[in-house]
Amino acid sequence: MLQKLSLLDMHVALKNRIEQGAGLRCVDHVKVNEPAPFTYLEFVEVVEENTKTMYVDRFTVHIHIISEPATSSIQHYENIKAVQEALTEYIQLPEGYEVFGQVASGLVSNYIEKDTNERHAVLAFVFRVSYGFKVKII
Repeated sequence: MLQKLSLLDMHVALKNRIEQGAGLRCVDHVKVNEPAPFTYLEFVEVVEENTKTMYVDRFTVHIHIISEPATSSIQHYENIKAVQEALTEYIQLPEGYEVFGQVASGLVSNYIEKDTNERHAVLAFVFRVSYGFKVKII
């Protein structure tokens, strides 16, 4: 029986890639006064995009990057660059699942938080994950 990739498995794969590749913490829950820098994930959409031969889901994920307050944007831009570079390598999914599309969709927003003066960027990524092949029985 074919089983779709769970959000938890996708979250763990992205968290591992960001932490290992960018060296930034990826938190599951942003606590009050969470020390920056860190990232967190927002799953925006999961859509079935089956092809003639494969079962496919498209995951749209926003990666939030929170950087320390500063008088310069340099460190914040370095954090953004680190996440972008980390995701030039494919994420590692559990056995039976294949990423065949991992595309950066751009910078969604970039601003300074009013209450904390932390810098906050949101990067969008689209992942296409195959979880099985269709078989035609003749």
